[in-house]
Amino acid sequence: MFQIQSSSPVSCTLLAVLCGKVTDKQRTPPGLVPEAKRPRLSYPFPELLSSGRLEVHPLINPTVDQFREAQRAVQPNLMYLQGQQLENEKEIGTLVWGDADVSDPQIFSSLITPPFPTIVYLEIPVGEKLAQSLQSKGIPYVIYWRNSFSSYAASHFHQALMSVVQSSCSHTWDAFQLAHASFRLYCARNNDLQSVKLGPRLLGDAPKINIFPPENEMAVEEGSSEHFPAIKIYDEDVNMKVLICGVPCTLDACLLGSLEDGLNALLNIEIRGCKLQNRVSAAPPPLHVETLSRGVVTMRCDITTCSSSHVPLLVSGSAQICFDDQV
Repeated sequence: MFQIQSSSPVSCTLLAVLCGKVTDKQRTPPGLVPEAKRPRLSYPFPELLSSGRLEVHPLINPTVDQFREAQRAVQPNLMYLQGQQLENEKEIGTLVWGDADVSDPQIFSSLITPPFPTIVYLEIPVGEKLAQSLQSKGIPYVIYWRNSFSSYAASHFHQALMSVVQSSCSHTWDAFQLAHASFRLYCARNNDLQSVKLGPRLLGDAPKINIFPPENEMAVEEGSSEHFPAIKIYDEDVNMKVLICGVPCTLDACLLGSLEDGLNALLNIEIRGCKLQNRVSAAPPPLHVETLSRGVVTMRCDITTCSSSHVPLLVSGSAQICFDDQV
């Protein structure tokens, strides 16, 4: 399972490669730029700052050699490539560094060297072929835009994606789904449903969840014809409360669909990052006592989710399974 993380105390290292504004190219300093010297753009793109789980290394208008050197030095988990900011600031252009146009798929993919980042985000128009070229090279996940898009749309998705990465050790798939749901809500609030269809896409496989075959799901007691699930979770008393805040508005299908997808992604992030904190023997629920076979034990397990929320669970199963730390 690919997660946006690294072996360092900081979970995600980001190499942000920016072309800068066309009119600022000659005075934009190349190379890795200290935060105090980064140019301030008049359009309010969110600043790329190290925060939370995210360590940012900006690279502005580099040469090809500087880009290669930055890859070797930083070894990013996440690589973000923003096209030119055109003079009217309403759209994002192609990848041009100095006088070098590196937007050709073959040219750019040749610049990416191992160790590959887990995810590359291409904030450039019509980026599907370049995304496919990068994925074929071995990069697990590539985010791209299939068509032209406005700076406003790009800014909102960019901020949503970086916020997820900063705040949680999430799987790439879940991070994209949550950011994309936020982007769809933004478009719906601004009556820009066309941007939803033309919005960012993700190349890569959804995380696989191992499910035991039906014949292995049943534990058969020796000398008995009774069957009992390998592990049973008594979820009747499990309650999770979610507080959703927002401005008053009419809830149509688009808003509700985006909200549902966003909540699903958020819950996936929480559950994928959960940890078992404690487990103790417990009595089974009275209504289930008669259904338990010999050799089945009941335990109360305390787990914490990705955001440190506490969830108690009552489970029954064989002793071997209930004491298995990998279950």
